[in-house]
Formats: sequence, structure tokens, C-alpha cells
Amino acid sequence: MSDFNSTTDYSLVSIILPKLTGEAVVQSLGKNGAKHIIQSTSRGSLLNEGGGFFSKMFPPPAPEQELFQLLVPSSKLGDLMTSAVEAGQLNRAGSGAIFAMPCNGEVQHTGAFPLLIAEGDGSNDADPFIADMEAIIGIVEIGVGDDMAEAALKAGSSGPTITFGEGGGVRDKIRLLRLTKGPEKEIVIAAVEKSEADKVFTEMARSGKITEPGRGFMYTTPVNRGLINISTTFSSGAGASLDQIIGAIDEIKGGKDWRSVATAEDGTKAGGQPKLLTDLTELVGLFCLVHRDNYPAIYDAILNAGAGGVSVVFGTLRDPNAPAEQANEEWASVQTSIAPAALDKVRDAIKDTVKREGIDSACLFTHSIDKAATYIP
Repeated sequence: MSDFNSTTDYSLVSIILPKLTGEAVVQSLGKNGAKHIIQSTSRGSLLNEGGGFFSKMFPPPAPEQELFQLLVPSSKLGDLMTSAVEAGQLNRAGSGAIFAMPCNGEVQHTGAFPLLIAEGDGSNDADPFIADMEAIIGIVEIGVGDDMAEAALKAGSSGPTITFGEGGGVRDKIRLLRLTKGPEKEIVIAAVEKSEADKVFTEMARSGKITEPGRGFMYTTPVNRGLINISTTFSSGAGASLDQIIGAIDEIKGGKDWRSVATAEDGTKAGGQPKLLTDLTELVGLFCLVHRDNYPAIYDAILNAGAGGVSVVFGTLRDPNAPAEQANEEWASVQTSIAPAALDKVRDAIKDTVKREGIDSACLFTHSIDKAATYIP
């Protein structure tokens, strides 16, 4: 009952919208055959600059957001993402973001897991997306996410998003150490153009002190299509937001090339920043989607198979094509980053656990990791 099927050429599509604006997009996705849409709670970014004493002591709250994620075959990617842009008016400033992170290799799923089937050629003449992007993802302690998001904004990112989950590692096996730090985590997500990715990654890592013990883990993964129009909340007396100012300069300059030039000049004037000493390569991100009730068994299986850490993001099912009894089911995305040589061992441990526990619905997929940073003893 828990045997796995395999397929290839899928992407994980993420859609970030202001709170309570997602219904039209969900319905549009459903009309295009989308399956297993998971909604998570998230919040936007706050850049606290300028203003007086009270604006610094009592900054405005970061905007509440909704994060939707689903697996889509490449043959449907263009049409489905374009329909979401039209339904959510994502081509307008401040409307949200949509981007796709390609899965690396096979997507393995049980027969009960609903997966959109590949068909057609995925072409769309009105494709509005940027192809050359990267997603920067940081998994950090509660309270660190805002600092990293602010650093990303100052480095040129447009509106990082923070969602919530749990996480841990080898220390979870030591009961005394488990008492010193809670499992709650913040997951910071910033999708940026590739030309800006290195600077944004470095500044986020520095702000979060990611190379110090116990500070977390961050990495980059490719984005094959994206459109970012997320708004940012500012605590300042400025008459225009940073999004509006940068957009106006883009229009005046006739493009975005000026950003790279400005970044290079800033680095030269400042004498440059030393590179991070613990950049990691040769890693792969492994994800397992299961019902929330089943995630502890998957979590333990990953650690017991030798992975150094695990994080979990929770969400609810928002699938117009799902049976009524599945509405608002709680799901978990269990995630880890491992060396390619350990991938088969950890993945097999998860699959064995799914079969042993009688878990009907599960899906495993991987993402390539271009660069990562954490504390290395």
C-alpha cells in the first residue's frame, strides 16, 4: 500500500501573497489541474530606518502573508504560473511573488499522494517570468529572521518572507541539551536575481551570525522561473517606499544593470567584505511531504540515518480538486540537507519508515544546493 512510484521533471512552485488574498489564485490553480496545494502562514519584511524615537520603539507590524506551495511538472509550469499571475495580479507592485525551484532527479511518491500529471509542452507566449534567479533560504532561531530579512533588503532583495516551523539535529538525542533550546524555528525565504545572490547571501549570513555555534543553517537553490513584486513595510518618514524608488530608477535607467554596478562600487569604497569561511558545497536538499501526524517518525528516521539536522514546515491543504473530507488537512514538509553520497541511505530510511508505519500518502523530492553556510567545528 505504501509502495513508491517515480517520476521526473517537476518543480516546487511557491506563491507568496498578502493575507486573505489567496482564494482567487487557489481557484485558478485548481482550474488548471493543480493538486496538493499547501498553505502556510508567513509574514513579510520590516525595514526600520529613520523616523523618531517612537517609530523606532514601536515599529509597525510586518505585513501578514500566505505561502502556497505545490509540485508542478515542467510541461504545465508556464501555463499554471501565468494563470496564477493573472488571478493574483502579481505583475503589480506589492502584489506578491511566484517562483519555481526545480526538483533534482526523481520525485518518488506513494500511490495515494495526488500529483499533477505531465502533459503538453508547457509553452506560453506571454510568459512574464525571470529565468536566472536563486532562492536563499535560512533556518534560524526565533527572533533572528527579522535581522536576516532586513539585511537582505539592504543588500538589494525585494521583500524576504518569514515562515515558521520546527527543527533540530544531533543534539535532539541528548535529553539535557534539548532542555536548553526550543525546537521552534523561523525560515527566511528570499528569491533574488542571480547577479545579486552572492551579496544578499553574504549579508544575510553575517546578520544572522550563521557561522557561529547554534545559529542555524542557510543555503541557495536555483529558481528556473520567477516574478517578485512583494511589498515591504517601512518605519520611516520617507514619502516613497524602497520598492517604489528602485522601480523608478529601473525605469529611468532602462533596466536593472545599474544595480550590479552600484553594488560593485559600494564594495570597492568599503574595501570589500571578507568572504565567509564556512561556505559549503556538494550538498543536496531532501524533502518529504507527509500528514502532520506522521512527521515525527520521518524526522527521527532522517536523524537516525546520519543527517546532521532536520527542519519542518507545517501547512494546511488548500486543494479545490481534493475530496471534501480532505479539506484543511494538516501536512508537514520535513527537510534536510546532506551530502550526495548519503542521499540514497537517508531516502531509503524514509521509505522504509513510510512502509513500516503504514503511511498511505507521502512524497519525496530533492533540490540541488549551490552554496550553504553554517557553523563548522
